[in-house]
Amino acid sequence: MTSLQNQPTAERNEAGNPVNPTANRFDHPKVSKKKDTAAGYSAVFHAMTHAVPNRGLLPLITMNKPGGVDCPGCAWPEPDHHDLNIQEYCENGAKAIAEETTSDRADRDFWARYTIEELREKTDHWLGKRGRITEPMLYDRSSGDEHYRPVSWERAFEIIRDQLATTAPEEAVFYTSGKASNEAAYVYQLLARRMGSNNLPDCGNMCHESTGTALSGTLGLGKGSVTIDDIHTTDLFISVGQNPGTNHPRGLTAFTRCKENGGKIIAINPMPEAGLMHFREPQEPATLLGRRHKLADQYMQVRLDGDRALFQAVNKELIKRDAIDHQFIERFTSGFEETKKHLLSLDDRELEVASGISRTEILAMVDKIVDADTVVISWTLGVTQHVESVATIQEMVNTLLLTGNIGKPGAGTAPLRGHSNVQGNRTVGIWEKMPDHFLQALQDRFGFDVPREHGHDTVDSLRAMRDGKVKFFMSLGGNLVRVASDTGVVERGMAANELTVHLSTKPNGSHAWPGEKSLILPVRARTDKDMQAGGHQGITVEDSVGKVHISYGHRTANDDLDLRSEVDIICSIGRETYGDDFWQPMIDDYGVIRDHIEATIAGFEDYNRRLEKPGGFYLPNGPRERTFNTDDGKAHITVNPVNAVQVPEGHFMMNTVRSHDQYNSTIYGLNDRYRGIKNGRRVVFVNPQDLREQGLKDGDMVDLVSEWHGEVRRAPNFRVVAYDHARGCVSTYFPEANQLIPLDHTVKGSNTPVSKSTIIRMEPLGKTASDMPELAAADK
Repeated sequence: MTSLQNQPTAERNEAGNPVNPTANRFDHPKVSKKKDTAAGYSAVFHAMTHAVPNRGLLPLITMNKPGGVDCPGCAWPEPDHHDLNIQEYCENGAKAIAEETTSDRADRDFWARYTIEELREKTDHWLGKRGRITEPMLYDRSSGDEHYRPVSWERAFEIIRDQLATTAPEEAVFYTSGKASNEAAYVYQLLARRMGSNNLPDCGNMCHESTGTALSGTLGLGKGSVTIDDIHTTDLFISVGQNPGTNHPRGLTAFTRCKENGGKIIAINPMPEAGLMHFREPQEPATLLGRRHKLADQYMQVRLDGDRALFQAVNKELIKRDAIDHQFIERFTSGFEETKKHLLSLDDRELEVASGISRTEILAMVDKIVDADTVVISWTLGVTQHVESVATIQEMVNTLLLTGNIGKPGAGTAPLRGHSNVQGNRTVGIWEKMPDHFLQALQDRFGFDVPREHGHDTVDSLRAMRDGKVKFFMSLGGNLVRVASDTGVVERGMAANELTVHLSTKPNGSHAWPGEKSLILPVRARTDKDMQAGGHQGITVEDSVGKVHISYGHRTANDDLDLRSEVDIICSIGRETYGDDFWQPMIDDYGVIRDHIEATIAGFEDYNRRLEKPGGFYLPNGPRERTFNTDDGKAHITVNPVNAVQVPEGHFMMNTVRSHDQYNSTIYGLNDRYRGIKNGRRVVFVNPQDLREQGLKDGDMVDLVSEWHGEVRRAPNFRVVAYDHARGCVSTYFPEANQLIPLDHTVKGSNTPVSKSTIIRMEPLGKTASDMPELAAADK
């Protein structure tokens, strides 16, 4: 095992956390007026500024339509009728496509130009703009050369084979990005389990794991229960912890259709995001005349982690008014009487303080729920990354169960997933705790002993690296060093591996923290045409409402690069390492993989045939049919604690969010148009009254500091931005603030990092943003 003390390392403070020498070197944020309207023709313009120069226009024409490519960005569901809109993509979808279709190249000359230490000084925005990786690359620390050098595919597979031969199953970690297809994810989990490991962490562990935990325990299925038509037709859509204008802009069209059908929308969020307020539909001619759609009928500026108390107040009032569905509760649920007693015992004032929402606003929300025949509750990471997130989601489910809003048209749960196939990855086996019937089906199908002991999730994998218990790390896409909490710990843990392997399209920050040896294996992107022995191959994904559809790449512009598909790489590793005869047929024809999925996972009957139907097919969904796969066969109404986060004087709860020029760890640009931020990312949004009480003002520079069991973590050089934000809370961008979140600070029940309510303080630097050197042009 490699010693942590022998790693090349960036400058660190007394707690071992990185003091990034590039902080503000490429970052000089300017602040202007925020916007209250999302999309419109400005979004089209910004989309085209990315797509056209990067040869991305043609893939956009058929994106998210039958025969075309599925968006590699978010998992927003496709409409059942594809003639509703001329185009089915958004601004950030166009940016995601441009990242794949760029003509820029990170070729062998690029890797020869920069040492590992020099790569560490670059931002992820800079790294991503270097372009597509052109051939396999190898770093070998023992050679004394601090560069990645070209390596053949054959030699790369030999290195992996030799490492796996000397690595115990518990010492190997196989990480998955949510962008991986069903086919790639299935063969990837097969490779891990062929090796004997259930260490299959994925990005879902860090985002919607709390959703899966809460919904599995209450409704018997860790997925949402609605379809896209339910969102269109519901009487009341409740949006909690979302920023749809940035994270799933196509949802704005669905929300508008809901309003046109007579529905109402309640938006619950610490900041009044533009995508919650108004929307200009680019495909409406009236937009030329300035038309915009009002979205939120009621906006509730909740305190961070205050959603649980808010819904407890709502549920208490529903019970007091007897505005509940007694017939549904009696027939389909358990736990009502105990929960009723608990809710009625709660103090109204305590719930008001914990939520940050006035009693008057709470009663207005209850009025809307009572008046609605159907209700959909939707949420994203703003709900799932607090210590008590599982309890919060359970309380939101209580609202739906008390009112009978599960399993009928226009009603149900709508957790909106981030990456385009994070939900599908879990369905086909990317989980450290897959049920025994799935593992047995694999064993019966493929004829090797499949491990039964549960493996590591993402946080536990990183803890194992931190503690020197991992030798081999492989990443199917993604940029784990940048998306994970506790950046310094993750960097050192990654570098302590004997071998790290990254399947990537472009350079990213994780490549700058290689193990003793490190391989970067360049993959075909989703837009690239994938030709194998069996012909033109398509891949499948599952969207946020459990619908599976097929995606075809058609671009041949990268055929001159030495790329392989993810399926090809993974199966080649399996073939060269274990010699099994089932790997090569899966490379030749991805339909063979789908046959294996059909044989081992319920719900995929006639998989290949059903994909012939435009738009694909829905997977089974028990709650949608009022069938609950729980221990007693009923939906569970639950008792949940209030447990409001207590914040010491002079401290704040910190919320990490994306900018508009960002998708997860991919930084498209340095602007956040809707929030009025330009040319920088190191900003902290604070309520003006909170600033005055701290003796700060807009434009001041501060360090952000967190403390955890005596450990001090510091993120330097943040510009303060006075903003309409919930009191006692601040928001920052990730990954810039990730180093403030302790690896051991996780959600109860789901082990997800607490990225939305970590306690921090702001330390003034005695200077303002105008005092900082403006060097942002160097990051172009």
